Amino acid sequence: MTAPLPLYLLVGLPLGVGGWWYLHGLARIQQSLRPYPRRRRGHVVRALCLLAAVVICLAVTMPPFGEALEERFSTHMVQHVVLVVVVAPLLALAGPGQVVLAGMPTAPRRALVRGVHKLPTFGLLTPHAAWMLHIGALWLWHLPTAYDAAVASDPLHLLEHATFLGTAWLFWWHLTTVARRRLRGPAAAVYVAAAIPPGAALGAVLTFPDHVLYPVQARLAAATGLDPLLDQRLAGLVMWVPLDFLYLGLAIAIFGRWLSRLPDHARPGAVLGTLPRDAAPLSLEVRP
Repeated sequence: MTAPLPLYLLVGLPLGVGGWWYLHGLARIQQSLRPYPRRRRGHVVRALCLLAAVVICLAVTMPPFGEALEERFSTHMVQHVVLVVVVAPLLALAGPGQVVLAGMPTAPRRALVRGVHKLPTFGLLTPHAAWMLHIGALWLWHLPTAYDAAVASDPLHLLEHATFLGTAWLFWWHLTTVARRRLRGPAAAVYVAAAIPPGAALGAVLTFPDHVLYPVQARLAAATGLDPLLDQRLAGLVMWVPLDFLYLGLAIAIFGRWLSRLPDHARPGAVLGTLPRDAAPLSLEVRP
């Protein structure tokens, strides 16, 4: 499926302007942070994260590789997983918003800041809303009608990818932002682990049916010589297994890091560990 040139221009021009503003803003910030080499290195790392996110995003969505991925449901699901768990967290780590603002001309920057302040965005900045939007987008676009419509329409397909990327970015932002509202410790671990059951349920819905759920995608898979039902089951496993293991591993790592930073006296079992080795065991005997 080849998108028309106007659609590429619609996406490419804003990205090009935003990229120029980002580079200009990064240069200005690096100049102002010359006495602070550590902070300058931090901005360089963020710029590399942004570059990696852009390169990977273009690689998996643009021709020729992006078109090849979209021919089969299983490889199409790989594309979606990469957007959600690779590109989106890299964008969240990059945190390009402030850098872009620093590189924008004064008039559009002031207009943008005033416009954002007037929007009711506070509710979207809560972890509950980010989690629901992220999971809701995954389920909404994998409903058979919505998914097949996106496969058959370039504008809808672009909207699908933008929705996946935007909601996943917001999901990961709560784990990577430098602001005080960033989730930490057990709250962050629970936040990530809570994304496992919905993803597993969606993977199961795609894996276990004995009939094809997506007719349009099935025709594309059949044209490549792959059984459409097998393709759908492979797609379900792609959605199910990698996401669950990634979220579970990340939740365990976050919780383990939190435990390792606790003072010795605050760790679980620390009270028992302070008892003398020769202390008498507790007795549950009731004496008259």
